[in-house]
Amino acid sequence: MLLTIFSFIGIDTWSTAALLGYGLLAGLIVALALSSQRWLLLYLFGGMAYWLTVEAIQSMLSSRPMLSELSEWHSYIVAMGISWLPLASWVLYRALRYEDVSQSVRQQRELQAARYIEHTPVYDDDYQPRFY
Repeated sequence: MLLTIFSFIGIDTWSTAALLGYGLLAGLIVALALSSQRWLLLYLFGGMAYWLTVEAIQSMLSSRPMLSELSEWHSYIVAMGISWLPLASWVLYRALRYEDVSQSVRQQRELQAARYIEHTPVYDDDYQPRFY
């Protein structure tokens, strides 16, 4: 029955170890989905989506005549570099924005500190407290 259901992926050529391995993997993913740690699946699927994006960029680079001379390894490196450009621009934007925010926050704190006068008692030189 399994050979009929999964015949489109060639499961008849898989060994018993491969079937056991993939079955164990599927069981662990189902167990993780039912546990309280199911948020880890988001990292798993996010990583797969990221790698599919890198694969798409790499295949677009391979189809370009000028960049088709690169080896497969070099085209993957270029694709990963291109995929990191949005992250780098976001980090740069946040860093520059944080600098502006930190200056404005510092100015607001200085204004608030100037408004509040410290209330410390001023004593004469011959002051004697009543309680020791």
